[in-house]
Amino acid sequence: MTPMKRIRTPMHRYGEADFDRDYLRWGFHDADTQLKEAESILRLAGNERRLRILDLACGMGRHAVYWAGQGHTVTAVDLSETFVAEGRRLMRQAGVAIEFIVSDIRSLPYREAFDVVTWIENSFFDEDMIRQVNQCLVIGGILVLDVRNPENAKARFRQSNWRTWREEAGVFYLERHETDERTGSHEDVWITIDSQHEVIEEKINTTARVPTLEERIHSMKTAGFSTVELRTMEGLLHTGGTEPYWLWLVGTK
Repeated sequence: MTPMKRIRTPMHRYGEADFDRDYLRWGFHDADTQLKEAESILRLAGNERRLRILDLACGMGRHAVYWAGQGHTVTAVDLSETFVAEGRRLMRQAGVAIEFIVSDIRSLPYREAFDVVTWIENSFFDEDMIRQVNQCLVIGGILVLDVRNPENAKARFRQSNWRTWREEAGVFYLERHETDERTGSHEDVWITIDSQHEVIEEKINTTARVPTLEERIHSMKTAGFSTVELRTMEGLLHTGGTEPYWLWLVGTK
């Protein structure tokens, strides 16, 4: 029996070629979740007036399309031409207007131009970028990031060593995640087993250290946000507890 071909490569990071291809396979929240997120952010920002919204790392634009459909002015930025092309297709399908831009979100030219900046499903946390975002906002504007509740059992499990798998159309997708308790470094491995084409593809991502929630809050305050709060999808202030799993990290300028 001929052994299957094994391909072992690093997971593409933000800004690298084929990052979008990897993210399509492993990264996005499902469409229903994205719709709930989009509705939730309007509740946070106040939907009674027309908002200027900047959607960073917009992906395929589902949040942006919803906001534009509610009458808001939306600028959506992503490095991936593939994602932006799909976003424009969804925009035309919905009959709305959105300014889609293919660009690196780490270089923002705006100054006091937006009421809301969102950075959802963020694949990295950059302090310099947080300062740039602060400059993009008007006084009283908000930055919204999604974070996992560190007290949630599932979130604690994700920070430990864990494995999972799923099967789709005869292709197996396996994940292995391990954290070095001594150094805090984290390794993620995604494995695709395609028996029909006799290929095993292995993607590896090693992170030196992931900032804690407390460190992210400190970075946002240092960047000039007057208040930084944890909010639920319902917009309620989160003061502690194990639920829910996902929270909004909301900074107000």
